[in-house]
Amino acid sequence: MRILCDSQLLYSQSMWRVILIAMNKYIAFILMTGCFFSCTHTHTGKDKIVSSIVEEGVISSSVPQKLTVRLTEDIYDRLETVLQPVSYVKLSNTPLLGRIKKVCIIDEHIFVWDVASGIVCYDMSGKFLFLLNARGQGPGEYTDISAFTINTHLKELVIYDNAKQTLMFYSAKNGKFLRSEQFNKPAPTEMAYFGGYFLYNNRLHRNYQDDVSLHYSLLASKDGIHIDHRYFKHQEREEQYPFSVSMRNLHDNYSKLYYCRDFDNIIYQVDEDSVIPRFQVELPQPVPNSKIEERPDEMKLLRSGYSLGITDIYQQGGLLSFRFIKDGAILSCLYDIKEKKQICCAKRIKFFDSSFVDTIDGVYKDCFYSILTPEYIGYALSENPEEFSDFFKEYDEQDDNPVIGFYKLSTNM
Repeated sequence: MRILCDSQLLYSQSMWRVILIAMNKYIAFILMTGCFFSCTHTHTGKDKIVSSIVEEGVISSSVPQKLTVRLTEDIYDRLETVLQPVSYVKLSNTPLLGRIKKVCIIDEHIFVWDVASGIVCYDMSGKFLFLLNARGQGPGEYTDISAFTINTHLKELVIYDNAKQTLMFYSAKNGKFLRSEQFNKPAPTEMAYFGGYFLYNNRLHRNYQDDVSLHYSLLASKDGIHIDHRYFKHQEREEQYPFSVSMRNLHDNYSKLYYCRDFDNIIYQVDEDSVIPRFQVELPQPVPNSKIEERPDEMKLLRSGYSLGITDIYQQGGLLSFRFIKDGAILSCLYDIKEKKQICCAKRIKFFDSSFVDTIDGVYKDCFYSILTPEYIGYALSENPEEFSDFFKEYDEQDDNPVIGFYKLSTNM
């Protein structure tokens, strides 16, 4: 496979070989990520303390809406009942992307973090604007990208370099280097910018065990450097089991930000100075805390009968989309939160007609969007080559970059 989007897994009865390959890569990525952040970021007693006073963040006591999930068919092919395609944007072929880790669509710009190329910026027509690939040891250069976000207030692209323990700031307009700031701790696995705050997903504290002020899962900072608020004290069973099944914990929904911790079933909305529990997801046969305390083999846990790893949480109007793992498969769930009923929980979602969609990968303005990889498009075309528009008939699976599909809610939603 030339392109694998970390948030995607294709499913079809005729594609089990593809599924196994993709799933193994997915699992391998999870394992490597956990190892990387637990082993490479080391500290000494001379580390600069990021903040001597960190306030306890406010966690609202409001009662979340309960969502009961049940397994349905393997393929849900009636997506037009809830969504309708709006447009497709093919990303420029230069540079050719290898594996997409994250996509941010902000202020009419598409930012794609690709493992091989770095961070590529496109306009909303897919036209290439600039490439940020500054690996090196000199000024303005990073060792590797560990996480990134966009400061929408200052129009800055901010990268966290775990190896250098540094935040790198670049212009979000052209990728020009602006400045760097030492960031010894924490060691975030993920970052976002919302409501005037940098939000850091802080999975582990094993590299700074004496600084108990940072033994929390979610940290908030006004300037990106000094931690102002902290949420969710680390639990010992998770610290002793440094394995994250969720591909991401922070979920940008354009006008709101959702957060869900590893092995948790509560989806929180992050506000400017608090977090609010919005949804309590009741998964079928959820993994019990006692199983986490046993520290099981990661592969066996992923392929067990337990449900775990709520991720890719996106909402548009009354429709909520999220995914989780059960029996070694990644399941997509659509939920009508206004009517309080599940629409589907399947291994694959699709339209009945020839419209393209893979997984729900984000929200921009009033649309969901889906990253359609060349492999996915090639497979869909091989199923029904005569049913698609010329836009896709001329698509070259080997030499073209992914397409981003945009979808609005159907009128009955």
